[in-house]
Amino acid sequence: MSRKKAIILSISIVLLCLCTLGITLGYLTKTMFGKKEVSIVTGTLKVDFEDSNFLSLDNATPMSDRKGQSLEPYTFTITNTGNITAYYQIGFEEDPGNTLNTRYVKMRMIGDNGYDSDIMSRDNFKDILLNEQALEVNETVTYQLWMWLDEDADNSVQGTIYKSKVVVNAQSSPYENRYCYENGFTNLADCMLVMEKESGSVEEAKEMIASKGTPDFSKIAPEVSYQEVTTNMNNENGVISTTNHFTLGKGYTFDESTGIFTLTDYNNNPLTDEYLDYYICDLTMGTGRPEECFVMYQIKEFTTTEDSSGNITYRVTKAIRHTMEESETSIASSGLYAAEDDQGISYYYRGAIKNNYVSFAGYIWRIIRQNGDGSIRMIYSGTSPSATGSATSIGSSAYNSKTRDSTYVGYKYSENFSLHETENASTSYVNFQENINYYFGQGYAFDEESKTFHLTGNTIQGNWSERAEEAIASYPYTCFSTSSTGTCTVMLRVTGYQNAYTATVTPISYSSNSYEGILENTTDSTIKDKIDTWYESNLLNKTDEAGNKWSSYLSDEVFCNDRSLYSGSGYLVSPTTYFSAYNRLYNQKNPTLKCSQASDRFTVDSSNGNGQLDYPIGLVTADEVSMAGGVSSVANTRYYLYTGQTYWTLSPSRFTSTYALATVWIVYLSFGYLHPFNSIANNYGVRPVISLRSDIQITSGDGSASYPFEVSLANN
Repeated sequence: MSRKKAIILSISIVLLCLCTLGITLGYLTKTMFGKKEVSIVTGTLKVDFEDSNFLSLDNATPMSDRKGQSLEPYTFTITNTGNITAYYQIGFEEDPGNTLNTRYVKMRMIGDNGYDSDIMSRDNFKDILLNEQALEVNETVTYQLWMWLDEDADNSVQGTIYKSKVVVNAQSSPYENRYCYENGFTNLADCMLVMEKESGSVEEAKEMIASKGTPDFSKIAPEVSYQEVTTNMNNENGVISTTNHFTLGKGYTFDESTGIFTLTDYNNNPLTDEYLDYYICDLTMGTGRPEECFVMYQIKEFTTTEDSSGNITYRVTKAIRHTMEESETSIASSGLYAAEDDQGISYYYRGAIKNNYVSFAGYIWRIIRQNGDGSIRMIYSGTSPSATGSATSIGSSAYNSKTRDSTYVGYKYSENFSLHETENASTSYVNFQENINYYFGQGYAFDEESKTFHLTGNTIQGNWSERAEEAIASYPYTCFSTSSTGTCTVMLRVTGYQNAYTATVTPISYSSNSYEGILENTTDSTIKDKIDTWYESNLLNKTDEAGNKWSSYLSDEVFCNDRSLYSGSGYLVSPTTYFSAYNRLYNQKNPTLKCSQASDRFTVDSSNGNGQLDYPIGLVTADEVSMAGGVSSVANTRYYLYTGQTYWTLSPSRFTSTYALATVWIVYLSFGYLHPFNSIANNYGVRPVISLRSDIQITSGDGSASYPFEVSLANN
């Protein structure tokens, strides 16, 4: 590449301080220029701005990013010397005579407050380099800015020029993105679309959003890459310990795109000297897959202890700990995307969204998507925009208190049960403990009143390894109870030995009569009761300042409790039933906003759904979480649906024959990923979802955490 002619990059300093005066709605605007210090005092707001040097690129030539960041940076400091919090933005004001294509201007800005813009081109943003930041009284922040000419600049830059001024705006109240107001978009649904890229019309915004296409749902949003970190660990009480066998691997792999470690060449055995230097997963993922984890240990030393009952505890006392840390984050995949739902085109938020906050009925909500009919679907997020963890839910609840039948994955369900003694298929049972003595019997009986089974006739007792042959031949029935009088909701007939922990069994169950029976909606689930009670207390009859009921703001939209089948019968204990969301999200990574079965389309009015809801409120679906940026078993703490608490979705996952257990998708606490395997009887967070009518108007706010949208009815 030939050397380019001089490209002059000069930066002068401007402080623009905006302050609200009295009770008027106008702003005082003043621009001042200075070489070292500029300050404006209005009332009690005083912000000082000091620069240390000028940044000038004369006779600039293209250079690498590494060399560009070795140049002397332009440094400036902002100090709040007033007695109220200041809010500031940092941006650029470009010379109208510039001729250089700004995609060739590379830059990076970092602050001693932890801010880092990363390397970007001038084309990556509009006029605002750093959006609203709060500066407390007596607080000071210093920034360094580098600019250089991209090494990929071609000969077209010869003879061109670029000049720009750094602009600091400060005011005494949070900034408001006034684009919607200044351009007449007061309808919330319209503003949501046009502010994505400050489009001139709703139709233009829709075309732009649709042009993005469909994201790769096998990847989280925002996309993150990871690197491996190792630490030597030493703890005589056990770095990691178990009373069962570890899953031990000779080696492992590390996925930089997910941060997941996976054991290779692994088995499940007692820990002995031959396994020194093998690897063990710490089950921090909570997926039930012992060969995958976010934390792994390489065994260096271990001890074993045995109690009076013969139970052995294995403790790894020295190990090398392998963990992951983020190496790079990209927010490019964040924003609005388009997909079809049952009413038309829906526009959904994905990734690290910062402008979907709504203050409604005294609570904070996050917009999930615009439904196909233009209404706005939102999820409960507490009483403050800064709420995290349990503060983002209305409390915790089981999804359902009963788990032994697939009908209980229903938001409403029906117990149309009968005794199945021969219909269930043969399956594996893996819930044995090696040193536990179980009872096996010659026969069984079913108690109609308690709906439980118990053993009859002669019994034998012993651990599975020792008594398997005799049990299979003569005492085939078991509850896997340590008591001869123990009861169970599913009786097992053992038919084969697999290993010390696994038997081949045929379940005998009192369970649903048919797949059609589990789709009958007659009884409210535990979680529906929880949500309906909250609605009655907080939305049903309470009003806004004008006397309008908050419930009158809401639209009756479909909540999809998708019980359509991927495999299995849908009602027998075995084989395992997998619902469609399991296949879409666990296997295919292909979510949908459509709801295929009329029985699963929960609504209040039967004109657009099943008419089985009492109120227009429900839960987020796992498909919506996937579209927002969640992926099964892949950590994501950056997307807007991550809260730091485990919470329920509305999407059934499976009914597993191994445990006769119903499961529904959850969003998992520590890592924010979708998880399909946990029992519906567990207590997790409850985050209600509602939809605002399509004609709801904005009264104030810009959707940010510091200034959420406030809304009103169209005729107010």
